[in-house]
Amino acid sequence: MISIQGLLNKRIKAKLVTSCALSLALIVTPAALAGYAPGDQKPVPPERRSDGGTTRGCSGGGLPLTALASRNYVGRTISRHPTFAWFVPPDSASKPMQFTIYEWVPGSKPKEVRKMSLQSSPGIMKLAPFSDSELGLQPGKEYLWQVVIHCDPDNPSGDLVSKATIEVVGMPAAVQSELNSAVNRAEKANIYAKAGLWYNALGEALKLAEPSKLGEVGSTLLNDLAQWEAPKTTPELPPKEQDAIAKRIENLKQIANNAR
Repeated sequence: MISIQGLLNKRIKAKLVTSCALSLALIVTPAALAGYAPGDQKPVPPERRSDGGTTRGCSGGGLPLTALASRNYVGRTISRHPTFAWFVPPDSASKPMQFTIYEWVPGSKPKEVRKMSLQSSPGIMKLAPFSDSELGLQPGKEYLWQVVIHCDPDNPSGDLVSKATIEVVGMPAAVQSELNSAVNRAEKANIYAKAGLWYNALGEALKLAEPSKLGEVGSTLLNDLAQWEAPKTTPELPPKEQDAIAKRIENLKQIANNAR
């Protein structure tokens, strides 16, 4: 017969093995899941790519205000009510800022869709500017979104500006099928990332992160984005623009590591 002590020892060992396995899964899973693969990307026209404004923080040093999305390609989402995110330098916190979305209208000026006044806070900021009851963004249209920090309200030339382009696309049937079997947000983020749906992937990842942070999944996604940020025609670009792209890629990687 097996003694009671023997049974207890077996149970304790089983619990330890299970606990170790779960801990390992928690450590490995997020980093292993995230993997952004945008596929065929639609380039953003050169005239839309420049952020303008000051390129550093309000004190003139460190990492710049950075929209967490591609600046050189049109980012995709299946949501009419997407979440937008950006990085605020530590020296640019507690400043008045403005979030604006414009619809690109062919042959005309961009049409303002939403404008919101905010207060900047250091690290990762995120915003869902449309409520579920609103129509939100329209499929098939491209939008410019930008964030502006007013370092000195009396000196607009010192504003920090960062922007990106987004479009709403239809839900691919294969993506919906995978989502139906996803068991957690990390899996959902990975499914969206593999399908090139940047805004959906980052939105899910940020739900896993602490406030003002990217989290493991978000950090990995941002590193992936940095790898895809260089335009395919980079050698044909002027040296100044090539340098700006290289610097942006470096900044994205630093933000991914610092805001983990």
